[in-house]
Amino acid sequence: MVGRRHYGRWAVLGLFAAVALVLVFFFVLSPLPDLTPWRSGPPRKPWAAAARQMEVWEKAGIKRSLRFSYVPLEQVSDHLLVAILVGEDINFFHHNGVDFSAWPEAFQQWIEGRRLRGASTITQQLAKNLFLSRERSLTRKLAEVRLAWHLEKQLGKRRILELYVNIAEFGPGIFGAEAASQAYFGCAARDLTPAQAAALAATIPAPTRDNPKTNSARFRARRQVIAERAAHASWLYTLVREAQRR
Repeated sequence: MVGRRHYGRWAVLGLFAAVALVLVFFFVLSPLPDLTPWRSGPPRKPWAAAARQMEVWEKAGIKRSLRFSYVPLEQVSDHLLVAILVGEDINFFHHNGVDFSAWPEAFQQWIEGRRLRGASTITQQLAKNLFLSRERSLTRKLAEVRLAWHLEKQLGKRRILELYVNIAEFGPGIFGAEAASQAYFGCAARDLTPAQAAALAATIPAPTRDNPKTNSARFRARRQVIAERAAHASWLYTLVREAQRR
């Protein structure tokens, strides 16, 4: 029994070593995208997530256009920004693109052969939405991590948050806070109430399935959790407003 445990520890260490080698490959050898076009103004179209949606429609023979309207960060309700942060990445202003506190559980699930969970910060999600596929694999996750660090270094927190809130999907073909606010509530993104903001933030994990129009049980439960967390995040409002003023 002791020998088996000893072997198991060595197997895990070997796995970590293999992962480290792959990580070195991605961080040293693979090319990085030029972020110059993403430094200011509306995002270039189509970014990866938008292109995937258009491809789905094309294959299905559906003729539709994306709903999208760019707005600068200061024209997005601070209620929405806080709701997104408490729902997706409450440590956003305190990490360098990757929140390692979420990794142990994700890695353990991968070792056990279960589906690789997200454990993704807003910066990682932005990297995926801009440049990567939906593939769930360790290789894709490592590429996402490297891109996240690149985004943090080249763009900074304010621009990352601005891009994220403008290209996040909030429903079928609905990208960005402004289009989502108009589609669901008939108002501008800057005028969202705390309740409306919580509703939009609750759509992000599964926007085509769980959104204000489907009003699914999962959506309602997540909306409630986000609303409660946001109501007790006055410190986060301060950080968000500072970012908006930059």
